[in-house]
Amino acid sequence: MAHSTTRIDVHHHVLPEFYKDAQRAAGISGTAYRGFPEWTPDKTLALMQDHRISTAILSFTSPGIYFGDLAQTRDLARRCNDYLASLAQDHPGRFGGFAFLPLPDIDASLLEIERVLDELKLDGITLLTSVDERYMGHPDFEPIYAELNRRRVVTFIHPCYPPGTEARDWNIPRMIIDYPFETTRVATNLIMNGVMERHRDIPFILSHAGGTLPFLAHRIAVFDKKTQLQDNYPDGALAYMKRFYFDTALSGDKAPLDALSGLVDPSQILFGSDYPYISEDVVADETAGFDSYTGFDEAAFAAINRGNAENLFPRFAA
Repeated sequence: MAHSTTRIDVHHHVLPEFYKDAQRAAGISGTAYRGFPEWTPDKTLALMQDHRISTAILSFTSPGIYFGDLAQTRDLARRCNDYLASLAQDHPGRFGGFAFLPLPDIDASLLEIERVLDELKLDGITLLTSVDERYMGHPDFEPIYAELNRRRVVTFIHPCYPPGTEARDWNIPRMIIDYPFETTRVATNLIMNGVMERHRDIPFILSHAGGTLPFLAHRIAVFDKKTQLQDNYPDGALAYMKRFYFDTALSGDKAPLDALSGLVDPSQILFGSDYPYISEDVVADETAGFDSYTGFDEAAFAAINRGNAENLFPRFAA
């Protein structure tokens, strides 16, 4: 079913050659399930045209920019963020950007938050689910949460490879099932470690309809008053889950959309494509699946496709 509203895509990646080169230098030769896709800004603009996407909020993504060298990470963060700002400047109204931070360097990350928001005028921050063996929600990153909260920064959480070791001979591509679990871990970690209670002004966006969080929400809530962490989330886990935003990337099917709409109001859902890490044909199939979902009325589709994102990013309001 076609809907009249043009879309704002909050889950749309970039993959310039310098970022591929940085990964190759760290021994990474492709994405989690295939080689690096070929990407250019023109390819993104063509895909946007095909799917009525008026604006894409662009981001770099997994595996991130920390490969063990903090100086390199600081340099890469600046280069990535300058690149996003140049795309936004070259294509006014078409592109926004979520900046990368040079984590785990806290002081450099605080300086970069200031630079990307005040000088580069980017639209928010990307946090990967973990960095340097620590998940988002870890107390070591508390100064980052505090600054994002003070500035009310829209914060896009994207999964990456699980930290730690894997079982022998485990060869399932990590993005197929591990990525949704990583998002679920971080959402629960932010709640149970009290980040959501202390920092109520951070609009967090969870990728891929929240991973497995909508399915596990009831199970998590069952244990509200039975964990040693319960004082950190006094409103109960479900209340905090309902404050997250969720994008629709790779979720264009009745089952995930039923689960998601059973957890949150349509006002908390945002359109996402996940291009170019999923190919043009998959974007087309997922978008068609989302468009044909019968659980949303036209007002909900208008909000998810555009209105909710306009509230978060008023500079892109029609």
